[in-house]
Amino acid sequence: MEQKLTDRQRTIRELLRFSAGELICFGLICGGFALAGRLDGSVLVGAGVGVVLAVLNYALMAVGVYAAAAKAESGNAKGAQGVITLSMFARYALLIVALVLFAKSGLCNLLAMVIPLIMARILVFLGEFFRKKEER
Repeated sequence: MEQKLTDRQRTIRELLRFSAGELICFGLICGGFALAGRLDGSVLVGAGVGVVLAVLNYALMAVGVYAAAAKAESGNAKGAQGVITLSMFARYALLIVALVLFAKSGLCNLLAMVIPLIMARILVFLGEFFRKKEER
């Protein structure tokens, strides 16, 4: 039981680091648009939506991994694979629906909304690169 608590604490810490990185990304997006003379409300809303979607996607991925690990620990490898597949499909479907709805609404700058989603992979890589050896 103690190991699972430690894993969850580590996951929460990584989620907080990821969220902080996404907030920095939000600031960089706004700064970039301001320097280009294009900063307006749609950029703020778009970047905000992108950051929320990226963090939500990361959190849901963690939940899916925990569910798959529980299935695998109980000896159900096929069930674990199914959970991961379903989690990935559901997360991508949610992202696509949200992106299309917000893009069609006209409230968001599409570029500002997509940049945080693209930066997510880079943030995960940087988090792994700078993680302390004892945390690995």
